[in-house]
Amino acid sequence: MSNNKLNRSSSEIYIPPQPGIIDQINDCGGDLDRIAELISVDPAVSAAIIKVVNSPALGRTEKVGSIPHAVVMLGIGRITSILKTLLLKESLNGLESKLDMKMFWKSSVSVASVASTICRQLNLAMPDEAYTLGLFHNCGIPVLAARYDNYQQVMEFSYSREDGRISSEEFSNFGVHHAAAGYRIARVWNLPEVICKAVKNHHSVDRVLDDQSIENPTLKTMLCVLKMAEHMVNLPEKLAQSDRDFEWEKVGAKVLDFSGLSEYDFEDLEDAVKYQLGSEF
Repeated sequence: MSNNKLNRSSSEIYIPPQPGIIDQINDCGGDLDRIAELISVDPAVSAAIIKVVNSPALGRTEKVGSIPHAVVMLGIGRITSILKTLLLKESLNGLESKLDMKMFWKSSVSVASVASTICRQLNLAMPDEAYTLGLFHNCGIPVLAARYDNYQQVMEFSYSREDGRISSEEFSNFGVHHAAAGYRIARVWNLPEVICKAVKNHHSVDRVLDDQSIENPTLKTMLCVLKMAEHMVNLPEKLAQSDRDFEWEKVGAKVLDFSGLSEYDFEDLEDAVKYQLGSEF
């Protein structure tokens, strides 16, 4: 595939714009009442935010009953992050494709919930960031599915590759892969830089872990948490009907080694996550 075709393939992908309400919230500064008022205009979004805030994945013991309460309890940054994930879901659901969006979002929520719970179990100070990453990391999939009629078939084949090189298969067919498309979305939606990089590299975990020039461990830790979460929820089977997680077989040992976990520790961790999440696992 020529470079011109690669560039053309990438540029033709639709990237949903960030909704104006995010800019309006940013313009409010620290005015919590005004922020709550803006969010409350949409009852459906308000109800969805409260549902997320009260889910076991966020680990709150005190139930939140209103948007003003949620804004005060969680703060502007966390509420904005949750709002972005809900609005992105709304934007991507409007795309026409052959992708089973109900299953896609169900699997994304599962990964997000498990990733956040892993952080709490391991005392990692990033449960909210892990939740956001879990929801956003595959956001490039619906975009590519809307652009290419055969994307579902290519994705299923890519997850069945024994070398675990999921992105390589997509790139060879389309000149772009869902991690790159997701990175573009994350940048447009102004997600934190470390989450943008994690989205971009979530199928290049072995390379990132081996890269000694990456001194800040946060990116590596977030990617390890994500890979553990994907494996726990059996994401390849949910997304691509693959009965084996070839990517985990390729990178799992490095992920556990970086995380300081043995195979037995990982099994115990999975049991603890299942117990905490219950029916949400």
